[in-house]
Amino acid sequence: MASHPMATTALPFTVIGGYLGAGKTTLLNRMLAQASGLRLAVLVNDFGDLNIDAALVRRHAGDTIELANGCLCCSLVSGFAEALSQVKAHAESFDQVVIEASGVAEPLRVAQMAQGFGLPVDGMLVVVDAEQIERQAADRYVGDVVRRQLRQADLLLVNKLDRITADQHAVLHERLEALAPGVPRLEMVQGDVPLALLLGLHRGRGLPSSLSQPLPEADAAGANQRHDERFDTWTLRCDRPLSRLQLERFAAGLGPGIYRAKGFVALAEDPGRRQLFQQVGQRWTLEPADVWGDDAPATALVVIGRRGATSSGALQDLLESGQALTGPPAGVGLHRH
Repeated sequence: MASHPMATTALPFTVIGGYLGAGKTTLLNRMLAQASGLRLAVLVNDFGDLNIDAALVRRHAGDTIELANGCLCCSLVSGFAEALSQVKAHAESFDQVVIEASGVAEPLRVAQMAQGFGLPVDGMLVVVDAEQIERQAADRYVGDVVRRQLRQADLLLVNKLDRITADQHAVLHERLEALAPGVPRLEMVQGDVPLALLLGLHRGRGLPSSLSQPLPEADAAGANQRHDERFDTWTLRCDRPLSRLQLERFAAGLGPGIYRAKGFVALAEDPGRRQLFQQVGQRWTLEPADVWGDDAPATALVVIGRRGATSSGALQDLLESGQALTGPPAGVGLHRH
């Protein structure tokens, strides 16, 4: 899906959707616990399911919870508009807004509502219950909602893999491809996935080193190997300005083994300012940031993907020449056929 540069510098927002019980709140707990260096404003339906470490809570007042790491949780009990207005009133205190949609909500509708407040979309993530999704998608009462959730995602987070067999695993991905053709999929257990794959950093700030660090290994039986064994990180640099066409080809050419790309670009069409590039799934954005000042204009991007999916040389060639990546070898992680 091609994207267009956005003029706004408002808080970017990410929607986390998925049917009831898929694991959205578990994922949020992981994100909040590992958000050091990134100040999140999280909008949730109910505080009751959030398992926030007491040592992390600085103040709990009514419909808000302030955390010691700079994050804030707002309840949606009083309404979406009121909660979002509270966050916007203190926009300078945050880097990112994360909205947990209700289990029967469509991510696209939530995204449209947030965009009505002038917030640029950073991604629509949908959590999938690996054990229950086929039954849910076929349900005569809620199946149409579940299927729309899947199709509207930029990235499907396939959760609870420890509850299915190897044979069920193969069938699961065939079924998900049929339900949501072309939508990338990332596997996880208990919401255990690197934060860097889910969120980007906005408004021209530097990228915290904490976002490059994997989350701790899942403690559930049958969890996948550690993140540092499952993911690779590549750093790309180009000292000459890149055209917008080159960036479009770069974004379109990243293969299914690439989960996330972000960084600053020296754009030929706007040589005086950095441009912030972000990509998750097939959604990408290019937005003006601050001026170069005394710094020499240069492009610096961080790309995160499945281990062995590609190489720094291939990514560099893609960035500079538009040569699309070849398909990665088969394996666990992101699937797109």
